[in-house]
Amino acid sequence: MVMVTIHDSPLAGVTVLDLSRLIPGPYATLLLAHLGAQVIKVEPPGVGDYLRLLPPAGPDGMNPIFTTLNRGKRSIVVDLNDAEGRRVLRELARRADVLVESFRPGVLDRFGVGLETLRRDNPRLITCSLAGYAADGPLASAPGHDLTYQAVAGALCLTDAPPAPPVLPLADLAGGLFAALGVVAALAARNVSGEGRHVSVTLEESIGALLILERAEMDMPFRFGDVLRGGRAGYRLYQCSDGRYLALAALEEKFWNAFCDAVGRDAWRTRFADIDQTPLAAEVAALLAERPAHEWEALLRAADVPCAVAATPAEARAYAPLPFAIGRVLPEAPAPRHGEHTAAVLREWGII
Repeated sequence: MVMVTIHDSPLAGVTVLDLSRLIPGPYATLLLAHLGAQVIKVEPPGVGDYLRLLPPAGPDGMNPIFTTLNRGKRSIVVDLNDAEGRRVLRELARRADVLVESFRPGVLDRFGVGLETLRRDNPRLITCSLAGYAADGPLASAPGHDLTYQAVAGALCLTDAPPAPPVLPLADLAGGLFAALGVVAALAARNVSGEGRHVSVTLEESIGALLILERAEMDMPFRFGDVLRGGRAGYRLYQCSDGRYLALAALEEKFWNAFCDAVGRDAWRTRFADIDQTPLAAEVAALLAERPAHEWEALLRAADVPCAVAATPAEARAYAPLPFAIGRVLPEAPAPRHGEHTAAVLREWGII
């Protein structure tokens, strides 16, 4: 076994069937694995999850994102085009606790293994669907990717600047996070009722849910969200003499005053409430451009001013996918080869 399962992990003893592909579903089941669940990746014949073979190839010959999202899981091949494959899936679902899928709406029903059928076979089964668009919208069955989900939800037009491709696939990641949260909530409810339930998550609505603060201020002439996007001189990124950027986060007046004192600009204190912060920001930029970023960081932190040099991903520490988890997947645990565990799982589960 490549997974370290600690018996008092929150999801110890929970088995998850993961029929999903690419990023959102595998991210959700990775989080469940870090909580102690055993995750079995159910893949079709051929290449299986095609993220596995998309370039670039890592040291294991697979895409590094695939490897990261699927560490510690087991892979089995099930052909839903074949009657025997459909039988195997139903038998697996009878024994599992959770099934996660990301097909377009209706696909599993056409195979004769729809989620309602699987839950009739196993009333304790929790099913989770990750779809692209909201079921009550015009795009319910349309193809899409993270870029289109963010576009539809309004996440690309939060400022007056021209929309640009997002830096992070936040719709994919938020969808996976909400799916994992929904599964955990359903498991808690099952402990009381003894019955499973369906968790429906869409990527459009997931990124839309993250816009809760933007929606709250949408019709306001002055928006706090604009402050957090650099609307105040004390809350911006500034380029320093070495070309590095300093993130200055003197949002509250007490921190702004501490910043002014630290840099010897007492006269700036009274400009904290200026409506138009552009002239002040230009003066701050000119000052911070005189010295390297780390010198400013040391000076300002000594004065208790919130700030940080903007680190590159290579400079930043590596973070755990779920830092609070009790159970965890080893960082060096390999991702499974396509179908690597088919025979072993089917034997263990008494299906063959």
